[in-house]
Amino acid sequence: MKSGYYQIGVREQDRYKTAFVVPFGHYEWNVMPQGLKNAPSEFQNIMNNIFNQYMDFSLVYLDDVLIFSKNINQHIEHLEKFINIIKENCLLVSEKKIKIFQTKIRFLGFEICQGTIKPIQRSIEFAEKFLGCINYIADFIPNIRTKCAPIYKRLRKNPPEWDEEMTKAIIRIKNLVKRLPCLGIPYPKANIIVETDASDLGYGGILKQKLP
Repeated sequence: MKSGYYQIGVREQDRYKTAFVVPFGHYEWNVMPQGLKNAPSEFQNIMNNIFNQYMDFSLVYLDDVLIFSKNINQHIEHLEKFINIIKENCLLVSEKKIKIFQTKIRFLGFEICQGTIKPIQRSIEFAEKFLGCINYIADFIPNIRTKCAPIYKRLRKNPPEWDEEMTKAIIRIKNLVKRLPCLGIPYPKANIIVETDASDLGYGGILKQKLP
């Protein structure tokens, strides 16, 4: 679906419940916004009411709809029924999300292929997002670059598949994040001492102060 929640209207007498105030005015939603406590369950309920009669060839999770068939001819029939359902209920479909006549798909974190199913390998995008978050608090974790080294492998031009070493690195880093230390704030009137060291394998440095 395209912007699924926004396809669900809010009754006029209930719109005040979605009100919000910004510096330039007071606004209320005419359609169901994301963030409402009951939005996911209500949207799923609406989708179930629409597609439940076609459960033999469709699977719906929020705004993702999976149409499955045994062969191409049957798939064409199912797609025609799906299109009719969409038209009858005035729903909009995202052109970018449509994939038809696929023998292998990714759905809800799993890769499904002609009678088999397996978890999707952790993606490069996941590695980038995780490392980006860790970089934000890197000052609080000693030697964080070394600890993240296994994950950085996923960012190479020809990255290896996700392995146990990468999973263990994620777990170790998460455990470190749970107990981040408190850092001292530099004293502006005290001298700053820079101490560095280097070798063939790497380099490092620390800042020190002798407080009065």
